[in-house]
Amino acid sequence: MKLKKLLTKKRSEERWLINNLLGMGEVAAMYAPKDHHKTGMALKIAMEVITGGEELGASQSGKVLYYALDNPNETEMLSRVIALMENSYPDHLDQIGSSLNISWVTLNIVQNYWQTKKVEEQYAVEGEYYKTWKTRWLDEEESWEDMGSNLQSEGYKLVIIDTFSKAIVGAGVNDDAVIRKVIDNLKEIIKGSDNEVSILFTHHTGKDARKGMMGSSILNNDLSTVLKIKTKKDGFDLIRERHKSPFKGKAIPFKGRSVVINHNEQNHDSIYVDIGSGLDELSAEIVSLFNEGLSKKKIKGNTLLLGLGNTTTDKSFGVVFNRRWKNLIDTGFITEKETGKKHAD
Repeated sequence: MKLKKLLTKKRSEERWLINNLLGMGEVAAMYAPKDHHKTGMALKIAMEVITGGEELGASQSGKVLYYALDNPNETEMLSRVIALMENSYPDHLDQIGSSLNISWVTLNIVQNYWQTKKVEEQYAVEGEYYKTWKTRWLDEEESWEDMGSNLQSEGYKLVIIDTFSKAIVGAGVNDDAVIRKVIDNLKEIIKGSDNEVSILFTHHTGKDARKGMMGSSILNNDLSTVLKIKTKKDGFDLIRERHKSPFKGKAIPFKGRSVVINHNEQNHDSIYVDIGSGLDELSAEIVSLFNEGLSKKKIKGNTLLLGLGNTTTDKSFGVVFNRRWKNLIDTGFITEKETGKKHAD
């Protein structure tokens, strides 16, 4: 890479696909025990990237390739996609429909190459009086770096592999050499994309969920971002267990919602994740006004006028407001700075 490009290119650790959640051009993991909404959260992340949403942090927009390896029932998977789209992104249905590529094709990231393709080759056949040309078909291997290059050229920003264990065909998650090779292959994809594509894989815990992700310790040690889903009294938390930002250890609350959707003229029970459902009315209003670009002072004044906070005096409201403000910083809904994306007057 030329020096000029190196000097003008931001370092990878400073670039975010989803601000303070997923880095641009990195391999990240999200893990949890069974029935903790891993697929639901992965779909949420996908749709935030596609729409350039801000529910998990300000997102860059682009296409998403989703390997649904752990969800072979296409109707069930599509029902979950529709449930999330219709309930959280009703104004972006066409955009999501054209930018979310769900694949049920087998993916094996243990092998040395991404895929093989048939290529045509002509060769000469010498006859008694003449020479003729014939065609034969050969297998050509395409590298993982080739895959990354293809993804970048087609406008992809994120690849989701759901789940990791289903993508290491014929190998085990406890084999250090295999896991090292797999991570190297994933990084080759990113290299091929000129560090413009990120990869997120979902994974399970072992028998003892307290010990973290199932399998080789390399999975945790070699990744700069590890997200964990944990239950709590009134829902779930998406926790930045391993992270390169000041938000390490901070959580984003969410709940699972049950709905009935119509697909192919049939009703199906489905679920989707609802972000920030743990926020009360005051906290939700603070986040909304922050995202509009208001200063902390103006947000405090507006929420006081609305009568939020269940307080009787301005002084007691100020105490409640400051507690909410700090909690929203701790959970990653707002940043340390006192204004949102836009500049307040």
